[in-house]
Formats: sequence, structure tokens, C-alpha cells
Amino acid sequence: MDQQIVVGVGNIYITEALFMARIHPLTPANALSSSSLSQLVSAIKQILRRAIAQGGTTLKDFLNTQGKPGYFKQSLQVYGRSGQPCQRCQKPLNVLSLCQRTTVYCQVCQVKSE
Repeated sequence: MDQQIVVGVGNIYITEALFMARIHPLTPANALSSSSLSQLVSAIKQILRRAIAQGGTTLKDFLNTQGKPGYFKQSLQVYGRSGQPCQRCQKPLNVLSLCQRTTVYCQVCQVKSE
């Protein structure tokens, strides 16, 4: 989540990628194994590809150059869903603020490494 370490991945997409890779947002980057890093890179690529294919993520009033909204919002598994059930384990999703960014995560599916 720290933009000084990884830049250019928006809050929505990194939240979704961390969930997909099963990485807790409070896990320090230097605590990630090579396998976890590979999973995260793969998850970021998958999330960005899906978001692009769906025209981005319209949360309020975004329209693309053709005047259409982005439809990736319908695919969000964690972002903006604090308190709702996790789509994997059904436990309520949690929210936290980290590096002045809000993130939502599952305390069961995303285990913190240290």
C-alpha cells in the first residue's frame, strides 16, 4: 500500500490484488517470500487486465472517452465492501487506513506475515 515502494497501482486495484494473492495489507514488503511476491505481481496484472477489459471502475461519475462508465465495480471482491461477508469465507470484511489510503481486507483469508 506504500506508494514509496510500489507506485502506479491505484487503491482499488491494489486492495483487490492483495486479496487475490491472500496477502494482508499490513505485511511489510520485505517480509514477503519470493512466492508471495510472484503471486502479488500476477494478481496485480490479472486485476489490471480485468479492469481494463471492463472499462475501468466507475464509483461515482467516471466516464470513458466514449461516454460510458467502467464496469469493474461489479467485480470488486473487497474494495468498498467493509462489513460485508468475504466472498471466500463469509466472515465480515475489515477496513483500515494505511499510508493515508483506505483498504478493505479479510482477516481470515489474508494472513499477516512478519
